[in-house]
Amino acid sequence: MVFVPFTGVDNHKGCITFAAGLIRNENAESFSWLFQNFVTAMGDRYPITIITDQCRGIKKAVKGVFGDKTRHRLCMWHIMKKLPDKVGPSISQDTTFLKEINSVVWDVEITPEDFESKWNSIISSYELCDNKWLKKMFKHRALWIHAYIRDTYFGILGTTSRSESENSFFGNFTNPHVTLVEFWMRFQTAMDAQRWKYSKVMADDKNCYPKLTTPLLLEKQASEFYTIIIFYIFQVEVQAACYTCGHLPSPNASGANDNISIIDREKDKEYKVDLSDNKFSCSCKMFERIGILCRHILWVLKDRGFDHIPKEYLALRWSKSATSHPLFLLLEKLY
Repeated sequence: MVFVPFTGVDNHKGCITFAAGLIRNENAESFSWLFQNFVTAMGDRYPITIITDQCRGIKKAVKGVFGDKTRHRLCMWHIMKKLPDKVGPSISQDTTFLKEINSVVWDVEITPEDFESKWNSIISSYELCDNKWLKKMFKHRALWIHAYIRDTYFGILGTTSRSESENSFFGNFTNPHVTLVEFWMRFQTAMDAQRWKYSKVMADDKNCYPKLTTPLLLEKQASEFYTIIIFYIFQVEVQAACYTCGHLPSPNASGANDNISIIDREKDKEYKVDLSDNKFSCSCKMFERIGILCRHILWVLKDRGFDHIPKEYLALRWSKSATSHPLFLLLEKLY
């Protein structure tokens, strides 16, 4: 039988097993049964997003069971791993080609228009316009390229590498030759190990007081709210807001301006922060993508004298107290 774990990310950026199933065949019918029972086990709640490989059975089952309630994404790592074989040995050994194609594919801030323009330019430059596999991947670009899912929450999860890591983790406790009863006992041992590890991380986090690097109360508030590893991600952004970002005045601005241009000198790019309707939104889409405010919005908060991050921009799922809230409340109030 095939062991299928559902792997996600906890509030410490660690792997967590939501559920697991055993199926006889890796076909659409088996995966549909698995997904339907997963939804039932989760109280008839659907996952926000799901990342899988290019298995046709999984793709069909995801569409049939989850429908429009869940955003499906293909694993970029699995796709790019196939690239060298698909383009041939001569091109796959061209470091310039690999650098160019990777810079386009893995860019989390690229827009659909920029992606299509750069992709077509690269494909044309290396005379790959007739490559069937590349044509197919471009046709399905909305399922795996960042540009088409910029407004969709995926957290700190971009590939199925988390799942691959968990497969290795379970491999330390079991093997294909054990009986079902033995497997069940070993699976419980694996879950106990995972829970113990999480409890230890929680305990360590309570006794950890990160060093603040700016005088901003925004940073102090974040250090008290976020788990330590998430706070360090936030800290990079707040430092950049102070030292590498600045305001680009608009020549046509008069009076209140709901659109602020921010220059990011580290990335050498300009970003737009929208303040309309008393909400903050940045063209980099970092908050929409992973649930942590970007340096550009933090610059605006700092510039406008905010002492605290508005509560709607503090995602409970990254907080120290995430596990003290009902799970479904978290799902409803994350974003």
